[in-house]
Amino acid sequence: MQLHSEMTYWVLFIPHVLFALSLHEACHAYTAYLCGDDTAALMGRVTLNPLKHIDLIGALAFIIIGLGWAKPTPVNPLRFKHAGRDDILVSAAGPASNLATGLVLLLAILAVHAFAGAQASAGPVLAFLFIGAQLNLALCFFNLLPVPPLDGSHILMEILPRKAALKIEPVMRHGMWLLLGLVLISTWVPIFQLLVWAPADLIISNVLGHHVLLEAKNALMVFMAP
Repeated sequence: MQLHSEMTYWVLFIPHVLFALSLHEACHAYTAYLCGDDTAALMGRVTLNPLKHIDLIGALAFIIIGLGWAKPTPVNPLRFKHAGRDDILVSAAGPASNLATGLVLLLAILAVHAFAGAQASAGPVLAFLFIGAQLNLALCFFNLLPVPPLDGSHILMEILPRKAALKIEPVMRHGMWLLLGLVLISTWVPIFQLLVWAPADLIISNVLGHHVLLEAKNALMVFMAP
């Protein structure tokens, strides 16, 4: 029964994660292009084709530990028209795309619920949309964490006063270790629950409202039941 539920979840989850990661990286690439850096564009990264963006190990990590990544979008800040501002814009473009997608999926849930109500045929659609909304909002807030190589670290370094940025720059060079440390610490301290899932759940509950949220969660549970 457990295996059936997990397989059903992944059938719903995989299309969303492929699209979410591809859109995230494509928005980085396109925004960089608009800001004067065509590095990623010349590599064909301004596309929703997941083959251009998906990292095999990162994809496997999603399945094994529930936390993965795509291929980083190559960016040359020296080619930006306005260095600091453009670095923020390019960094924020990825999370912004996931936030927008999550909101669109939540609005789609409201639309389906309004037109289909409690019809059984709406259940799988609600479940599919709900998983996508959760994923995209979680990706948005996860990537905004100020830890390299996440997008939030670039934004933080640009908005900090120059002296403060220079002081923490040596620490930022060890970002991957910091991120790994956060993952390990999260097994005891609910870091990601507080910084990623809490704001995502707050948006979901406020957009859907209590009644529709329960309907969506119930549709997901029913759809995954053996």
